[in-house]
Amino acid sequence: MNAQTSNPPYKIGEKGPLDVAILFTDVISSTEFASVLGLEKYAGYLIDFERICLQQCEFFFETLHAGKYRKGLDYEVRFLGDELVVYLHSGRPANDVYQLVCLAISLKCAWLGTQTNVERVACGQGTTNIACGVHAGPIWVARRESGYDKWGYAIHLAKRIESVSREGKHFQIYLSDAAYKRIGRLLRNLLIGPRVGVALKGMVAPVGVYEVEESFIDPFKRLAPQFAESFQKVALTSLAANSFEGWIHSCLQVWEESRNGRVTDESLDLCLSALKVERANPVALYHAAQGMRERDKLDTALLYLLDLVRERPTFADGWLELGRIYKRLGQSEPARHAILEARRNGVGESEEELPG
Repeated sequence: MNAQTSNPPYKIGEKGPLDVAILFTDVISSTEFASVLGLEKYAGYLIDFERICLQQCEFFFETLHAGKYRKGLDYEVRFLGDELVVYLHSGRPANDVYQLVCLAISLKCAWLGTQTNVERVACGQGTTNIACGVHAGPIWVARRESGYDKWGYAIHLAKRIESVSREGKHFQIYLSDAAYKRIGRLLRNLLIGPRVGVALKGMVAPVGVYEVEESFIDPFKRLAPQFAESFQKVALTSLAANSFEGWIHSCLQVWEESRNGRVTDESLDLCLSALKVERANPVALYHAAQGMRERDKLDTALLYLLDLVRERPTFADGWLELGRIYKRLGQSEPARHAILEARRNGVGESEEELPG
């Protein structure tokens, strides 16, 4: 097993418990599509979904994280009916959950650029989307030559969480209580909504779930190259339409900043347009502030960052950038306060010194 792995190194034929992180993914409104599409077209729709998911998962594990995870022994990708399920059990529980959230976001970006969505946005229609549920916990396994046979309540719970994630208002990626608790301090580039108790089919008591509301995770390096151009095209076209989907803006904005190393004029305009629709959009506020700072408009950057930390008081990087702006403006006391807030929310002391 990997040096970082704590899961038991079962030999072929042995059985026992295994701690896993589980991701379920499915297309939203697939039943509605099935009712209006013919058999052949609906089959093609699902074949596209399976192809895109498999290609993106292969890139994620075998190229982006080449050599880090062993197929079958550390992760498994499979379909249960028309749903994608990914198991990750590398022995690093917190990181396993985090990586599945990153994978879920990259899957959403890959699916956005599918031909179905290209055609829909060209006609002025909304995009089709996928929903994701992430859970973590022990399951029972039997070791086989190529991996594990798996059984357990945790698998059923992950599936149920995916089902209710379709009701989400933001990324439609839900985390269970167990998954959320494992991520812990890795939440610096994710903004998670409050805990909500939901009744799940087959579950006696309500289950706590959390939605990914905003993401600063970079999809540029995580998205398979064959999906990059179509994602960017559909995202831009979709955001220019009458409807506004915040998650698309967030992924595109972080993507463009990563690709260009700065906030371009086009991206800044996109931020300002997003803020007209959603004044408290964290990604738009953060990148609008960055764009103003890069153009030496520090007072305006300050206003955007003050709005950001007011709306998201636990967002460490918002406080960090606010402290840096205050330092550049020569305002030592508010700079000190902002940097201390950043440290309190996860920023290391070495990232930014307190003003002298």
